[in-house]
Amino acid sequence: MSRALVISGGGSKGAFAVGVLKKLFNAFPELDFDIYVGTSTGSLMAPLVALKEMDMLEKLYSNQKTEDIVLTGRLGDRINDVSIFDASPLKSLLEKNYTDQRYNEIKASGKKIFLTTTCLQSEALVVFTTSDHAGEPVNYEAKKIETADHFRRAVLASACQPVFMQPVKVNKNIAGDPARHFQYVDGGVREYAGVQMAIDNGATEIFTILLSPEETTTDATELKDLFSILRKTIDIFTDDVGKNDLIIPAQYNEALQYIEAVKKKMIRNGISASQVKDFFTIRGRESPYEDKVPIKMYTFRPKAALNGGPGGLSFDPVAMKDMILKGEAIANDFIAALEPGDISWA
Repeated sequence: MSRALVISGGGSKGAFAVGVLKKLFNAFPELDFDIYVGTSTGSLMAPLVALKEMDMLEKLYSNQKTEDIVLTGRLGDRINDVSIFDASPLKSLLEKNYTDQRYNEIKASGKKIFLTTTCLQSEALVVFTTSDHAGEPVNYEAKKIETADHFRRAVLASACQPVFMQPVKVNKNIAGDPARHFQYVDGGVREYAGVQMAIDNGATEIFTILLSPEETTTDATELKDLFSILRKTIDIFTDDVGKNDLIIPAQYNEALQYIEAVKKKMIRNGISASQVKDFFTIRGRESPYEDKVPIKMYTFRPKAALNGGPGGLSFDPVAMKDMILKGEAIANDFIAALEPGDISWA
């Protein structure tokens, strides 16, 4: 069995994911993951979750203020720049906490981390990974992380929302890379939740934490300036991408469940297992379902919209601590609903 953790984008709303994981790890200390997929704020979280540094993660998502992440200003002052905000504080935060030692510990652990980004030059979804074998990507490119600096740049790029935060030249210090000058931004532009990466890399059990509610609510507040409209537009776009990200994996898994049910019915009706296998093997044709089994998928998401402003770019310690509590409550509901044998935590 291979277990994956997928965390979506959402800025300060990542505090909700901290609450979910905090409760799960407290209830099931033996819980562990083999694969970690992060988008945007999820990329900031994935490395620390892989190292089980939950105390540090909770501190980061309950004590930071907006100025600790981005330097804000007037839109008109940066009209000729590459971003409205300056993400230098976030870069400094990464350099301080995502150290060479932590990167080396992740490498030594053998855990696979996938950080989603979007390349502005190629327009491709590019996933930077610690894994030597990144499955068989179809709708995205996979690039191996080479150094601790490369790792930090990939995390920063995944977390930098375009327009609001400056793009990152992830491969800048990789000698001989023809794409050294390419600029990368938030993976959420193309992939809100990287469930497909987990599937492509052999996950048979996937825990997905989404930071947007399933049902959107109407906010009657009138938007009176260009900046507010821009932030809200990007927020709507991201939510729409997120909904699409979940459709294909869900349909894929439903197809696997259907095929599994048909196979069992055929065996109950007297057809041998070898004959059943032969029926579902088409010579000379590759099938995405051949030899695959249904995936166990568990999704955690808030019941209502979280605070944090459009894009989650407002960092308020009081609001984030409340999000942590909401995450814990959702995890509590999940734990209470478990039946014996539903999950093997080992």
